[in-house]
Amino acid sequence: MIKKIFTALFIYVFSLSFQWAQAADAPFIIEKNRLPLINSLDPYLKSGAEKKQVKNEELIQFISIVQNNSKAVFAGNDPEFLFFKYDVKNFTVYELCARCNINYDTIVTLNSISSKDDVIKGKSLIIPTVQGLFIPLDKGKTSIEVLLQENYKNQNLTNPALYFTIEGRSFVFLQGKRLSPTERAFFLDSGLRLPLEENTFYVSSEFGRRKNPLSGQIKDHNGIDLAAQEGTPVYAVKDGDVAYAVSDDPTFGNYIILSHDLGKQTSVYAHLSKIFVDQYSFVKKEL
Repeated sequence: MIKKIFTALFIYVFSLSFQWAQAADAPFIIEKNRLPLINSLDPYLKSGAEKKQVKNEELIQFISIVQNNSKAVFAGNDPEFLFFKYDVKNFTVYELCARCNINYDTIVTLNSISSKDDVIKGKSLIIPTVQGLFIPLDKGKTSIEVLLQENYKNQNLTNPALYFTIEGRSFVFLQGKRLSPTERAFFLDSGLRLPLEENTFYVSSEFGRRKNPLSGQIKDHNGIDLAAQEGTPVYAVKDGDVAYAVSDDPTFGNYIILSHDLGKQTSVYAHLSKIFVDQYSFVKKEL
């Protein structure tokens, strides 16, 4: 297994730290074993000796709270913050979120779910009634958590930011926020990993519309820029073949393009100080 395939050229030095835990208000403490249990996410239940189908009033009430909260937020009013728990029986992440009428961004970040392929059957999850992002204040456990911490670390968090301690972890909750395209890509593709180790980089440019730093024009940016200190090891985001290994390009300097999944996906690594792989060679991501 290749330990590193190239090293970063960027000379920026960055140390990850969070000051959010210094919030003026004490965090709300949420204990899973004390939360009300949603027994079933099926819209109809069988009841009585004749096993007649009846409406799941518990689920209807829960969804009503979620809908009323969405209306309250849209109207500029404070929502009703409630948390429930559900012991997953046979649902995927998508099915669970659809039944709860909650964006997967919210449930994924609250329960540290790393991708859509995570097996949640048999797990006890916390289900909130307000949409938003839960960003941990301790060390990120998943690529999504690391990217969220990076993307929001320098923002001046004011209302409606709230702080929670949930199952021993501290979170800041950003009401109404959604995952960025980059964070969503890592959720949708369980095979992806970050090309740099945690605490060695910062996100200098996100995926999507942005002002070009050279021309000043607003254009689509089809990637995510991670800046790191020169010599920082860079890894393949997933297994692949080296389609191109180019040195001294006038735009990208030393760069590599990897081809993944039989050409269905590519990843580009530009502005490198050194390259340790040859064109057409096969590389594996470092786990």
